[in-house]
Amino acid sequence: MHNAPSVSYPVGRCAFQRWLYAFFMVLTSAVLLAWAFNQGLTATWYLAVAAAALGLILGSRVLGQAGTLTWDGQVWCLHDQGLGLEDALGDVHVALDVQKALLLRWLPASDTLHAKPLWLWLGLQASDNRWQDLRRAVYQRTNK
Repeated sequence: MHNAPSVSYPVGRCAFQRWLYAFFMVLTSAVLLAWAFNQGLTATWYLAVAAAALGLILGSRVLGQAGTLTWDGQVWCLHDQGLGLEDALGDVHVALDVQKALLLRWLPASDTLHAKPLWLWLGLQASDNRWQDLRRAVYQRTNK
């Protein structure tokens, strides 16, 4: 069995992620508006609006994260994480695959780097010939 080819792919610039984020923000706003019309403005409603605002802020921060995920044929490396952290070696696991987008769980290889597990969005970009190489690398089974 051959290893998947080496590939580097940008992380955090995924149209599917932006559409999903926008869908849930519109849905949340509609529910909060319907709630306000039906039951009035209560303390619970204000708490829900505060939680939605927090979700809006945190979600926009996640959309802005950028970096590069690299597979060299043996190990994964996450570069320029946008968080001021150094490059980190680790492993990826597929959490969601919708053919044109992947949601990956990044698990750092070492606790000494103080790197936390991350969720990474990767999306098919216009005529990007590296997408299939990335998918091969993500789904490759390692023989240990």
